[in-house]
Amino acid sequence: MKNLKLILLVFILTFFIVSCETNPPSDPNKRDIKTGEVLIEVNLKKGIQSSYPRTVLLEDFANVSCVPCVVSNRILESLEKYSFTSSKLKIIKFATNFPSPVDPFYLVAKPFCDFRMTFYNIMFAPTIIIDGMMRPTPTDSNQIKNGINQKLQTPSNFLIELSQQKINNGLFIKIDISANNIDSTFLSNYFLRTVLVEKEIEFSSPPGSSGETKFFDVLRVMFPNNQGINLKELVGTNTFSYKNAIDTTWNIDNLKAISFIQNNSTREIAQSSNN
Repeated sequence: MKNLKLILLVFILTFFIVSCETNPPSDPNKRDIKTGEVLIEVNLKKGIQSSYPRTVLLEDFANVSCVPCVVSNRILESLEKYSFTSSKLKIIKFATNFPSPVDPFYLVAKPFCDFRMTFYNIMFAPTIIIDGMMRPTPTDSNQIKNGINQKLQTPSNFLIELSQQKINNGLFIKIDISANNIDSTFLSNYFLRTVLVEKEIEFSSPPGSSGETKFFDVLRVMFPNNQGINLKELVGTNTFSYKNAIDTTWNIDNLKAISFIQNNSTREIAQSSNN
């Protein structure tokens, strides 16, 4: 009888060990991602390097009725196409509510644009901010290029590797972060934000008085919110789901995810995704 009980106990334990997946498959194709949903998986771990090459983030504050923005837009388009690879430079265009309060990009992303304008105290369009700190003259291509190159020379404490995949008209975004220090005191200074930009949008007629019809790297949405997520809460693997995050009027094939780590106290952006 004792032997029978022992056999039954071993069988039950074996059943539970085999049945419970402690490491569920990370294959996004096995996930039930709905139309318009964004599923984000973040993995933060201790890296093996003391520092990492930097990917610079340029935030551009502009408006469809801002005439000087035409020049800065062309400068940024040229820099992105001919001077810097995607692993070196990321651009996010935040719409302002001046000079026109009915900029269509502003109206769609108003909460995020308002927050970033207040965060940086933006007073004029165009305004360009490099890695949260530098403010070159937005119509001076040399100043902008030199600022980017200067920041590229500064190594980072973080590495952000990002990939995205369209599934059932939704997006699965995987973010792997390596940090040279995962002490909670160190990480508490840094926050992760992830955005979706639409890489290229073209109108049949100008939406504003600047005369432009084509726009690049336009902010659509920011995850999880304006504040971001404190890195000390992200050590290990984390999954976040955002229902109905993608508007049906956006071209999902043209959406690009960008993640960046920012010190909310100093405003400095420590690293951006190198995808």
